[in-house]
Amino acid sequence: MDSASAANPSHRSWIVIAAKAIVVLQSLGIVFMLTSAWVTAVVAVGFIVVFVAIRALSRASRKVDQIFDEELGRH
Repeated sequence: MDSASAANPSHRSWIVIAAKAIVVLQSLGIVFMLTSAWVTAVVAVGFIVVFVAIRALSRASRKVDQIFDEELGRH
């Protein structure tokens, strides 16, 4: 198993995705109730930035694994 598939399985259950979405939406709801819409927008942008960064790092990890496979000739 390479580093990309260990950290990010390719087959995800729809329940896992739904649960993560619910947690994020509830977190934003709590922030909105305790602060203002502007703070909630900033937190939402923060969530998006983290999500994009994780996807980029996962993609880079897969690319590095591919390069190592090609260069080192893993069998």
